[in-house]
Amino acid sequence: MGETELVNNLSGTQAKLYVILKMIVKELLKPKNKEITSFVMKNTIFWQAESNPLAMFQERNLIYWLHDALGTLRTVISSTQMPYYMIPERNLMADCGLQDAQQQNWVAVITDMMEEGPRVILRLSKIRQAVICHKEPLFWFSRRRIEVELLRLERMSRSLQCTDENGIY
Repeated sequence: MGETELVNNLSGTQAKLYVILKMIVKELLKPKNKEITSFVMKNTIFWQAESNPLAMFQERNLIYWLHDALGTLRTVISSTQMPYYMIPERNLMADCGLQDAQQQNWVAVITDMMEEGPRVILRLSKIRQAVICHKEPLFWFSRRRIEVELLRLERMSRSLQCTDENGIY
């Protein structure tokens, strides 16, 4: 019941983060025998929430928190240590059956994801499909970017017109 109450009180950003982490595990890590579960992801979010003020979990910081959670996940996998939030003495990874080769592979994959930055979410098929299906925000961004580039070119042109051969206005 306590765990259900905690899940129900996650902020919108924390809930989105939980879903993204579950998608990463399912689509990118692809565990074969439940070596890593959504329960581990949930506990990762609980520990993040415990260690940081709720005000920090804002939507604009989602990628930061994803990077933080991936770092935690990488540590959990490499050390096979994850304290259960409700009973910290219990290690959720104790009997996970994680093999050395798989462990090394997952640590390398997660490290690559962390180095990739915000684009990592485009590795997830459902998110990538959502971006492709809803092109309007991309078109808006593209138009704005072109406008900014045109303004920069205009500024450079005017700057060149207003200076002499010594660079003085």
